[in-house]
Amino acid sequence: MTAPIMPGRFAESMELEALPRIAPEEEFPFVCAGCGDCCRARRDILLSGLDLYRLARRLGLPPRTVAEAFCRETPGTLPGLRLMPSRRSGNCPFLDGGGCAVHDARPLACALYPLGQAIDLETLRTEYYIQQPLCGVRVPGRTLQNYLEDSGVLERAGTDAFWARSCAALLRRLEGVQHYPRAAVRNCLLRALYYDYDFRDDFQPQFNANLARLEPLLSRLLGETQRP
Repeated sequence: MTAPIMPGRFAESMELEALPRIAPEEEFPFVCAGCGDCCRARRDILLSGLDLYRLARRLGLPPRTVAEAFCRETPGTLPGLRLMPSRRSGNCPFLDGGGCAVHDARPLACALYPLGQAIDLETLRTEYYIQQPLCGVRVPGRTLQNYLEDSGVLERAGTDAFWARSCAALLRRLEGVQHYPRAAVRNCLLRALYYDYDFRDDFQPQFNANLARLEPLLSRLLGETQRP
């Protein structure tokens, strides 16, 4: 089982499995030219808890405040957040002129562009995919490894993989129960996954603590038997 991160305009193009794969040691000459096209008319940028936390830290605001200002909840069994386009322009709310106002804290989907990734939830092995055609400029001799390092993807890869596995496990639990107080469960999940974080402290320890606090509450709300 894999958890995909969509590249570029994935929702408007093709299935992830149809995209060409690329290994870290392979040549990948793409360098962003700053055209901003990947920031325009977007409605498919889903955020992880780490994405929201990084934006909150960059803006100096609580995660819930950032979410209320710039995000919208996604429908579905497991709650999520996506960036809400600017009402004025229809573009990413952080597109400022031709550049990103939060570039050093941009979400994973943005840092990956024009790549997609899929994480194997058993092994946590990550595969990368290329969306064609590529924009940007070409710099011969560069590899995918260079690109991932420069974009900051590798330094957060462990947390992203743990997030994907944790969310998949939560989704399986929810799908295994037919009747439960959905509003209460949704609120608890949003707090644990997105809102209850202090941007002055590291994300991962807080995520671990949130999951630990969530466990008995979620078990009770879902009517599960007490886990040993």
